[in-house]
Amino acid sequence: MQCINIFFLFFSIAVSSQNLVLNPNFEKAKRCTASVGDFGSNVLFWSSPTYGTPDLFNSCSKTETGIPFNYNGFQNAFSGNKYAGFYLYTHDNYREYIQGELIDTLEAGEKYTISFYVSLAENSDFAIKDIGFLMSAEQLKIPVFTEISKKVLNKIGVADYSIYNFDSSELYDNKKEWVKLKTDFLATGYEKFFTIGNFKKNRKTSKKLVSANKKFNMSYYYIDLVNIKKAELRDENTIKNVSVTDTIIEKTKNIDLNKDYIFENVVFEFDSFELSNRAKSEIVEIYQYLSENEGTKIIISGHTDAIGSTDFNQDLSEKRVYSVANFFRTLGLSKERVHFVGYGDSRPIIKNDTLDGRNRRVEFKIELNN
Repeated sequence: MQCINIFFLFFSIAVSSQNLVLNPNFEKAKRCTASVGDFGSNVLFWSSPTYGTPDLFNSCSKTETGIPFNYNGFQNAFSGNKYAGFYLYTHDNYREYIQGELIDTLEAGEKYTISFYVSLAENSDFAIKDIGFLMSAEQLKIPVFTEISKKVLNKIGVADYSIYNFDSSELYDNKKEWVKLKTDFLATGYEKFFTIGNFKKNRKTSKKLVSANKKFNMSYYYIDLVNIKKAELRDENTIKNVSVTDTIIEKTKNIDLNKDYIFENVVFEFDSFELSNRAKSEIVEIYQYLSENEGTKIIISGHTDAIGSTDFNQDLSEKRVYSVANFFRTLGLSKERVHFVGYGDSRPIIKNDTLDGRNRRVEFKIELNN
């Protein structure tokens, strides 16, 4: 029997602590980037919150968005085969930001740690230290090319947000190595999205000249491996002295062709067919394999328990399985490679007159696309 190996990469500072960032190192993208400004429309679960156009760099590109050589210098990825880049300072106050999404809304009163890696691009004339992040309840869409300020946020009616700066006395001027930024913050309970960038005007940005030519009059940074997780319990007096090594854990999931598997995270609320972020994240993993192996197709089946009428359960299973199939199509998989069917309550795993969740499931099977 033929066997498919699908590799899942999980990045975390502590093995037991979950990174809440969806697609933390930008590896999940719709296509190989071949032009600048392609980050917002290409990287899954990420966007640009303003008119600014951040970049995605990838090893598959042979153009100005390649790795390690690109239009702003030279840098290898810190993890995987991709990283992002954005302008954090320019002479005309132009700014770029990257906006990410969390698996779950943060818990009020809990302390969280955010970390990521940056490297100053070789073509930069200035290094800055005013790199910050913004936590928000909603995905931001702000009609500006300049900095995101409290004045702008209040003007367009953004209610729940907080802006933080990394408390650093050093400017981030390393053009060769990746530098880790890390800090803790206290959640209010609304935080579902986050934005990274420079939230200060030019005149308030702390900077220093690092180029003899001052040719481009700007500061451009690469960024990789974003991590937001619950803060580890430890003595607050020693928190700054703890040295932590990032690890990469690789898990391999073997999937046999022509065999049914149950999606682990594709579960639905009562009488709902809306996909959760956990469900979307799992679907993306399967999509990544399918997009790289064009000779395969996926067959998705939806099942319910027997609570409710047969017609109602049939309709609900069809809506749920359509949600899954449609998300595959949204990611870029052609409709010829996505097949789906709802079975209602007709194919139970166990006795079907209870609320046991095993009968409420979505299954998938991968076959060769003959």
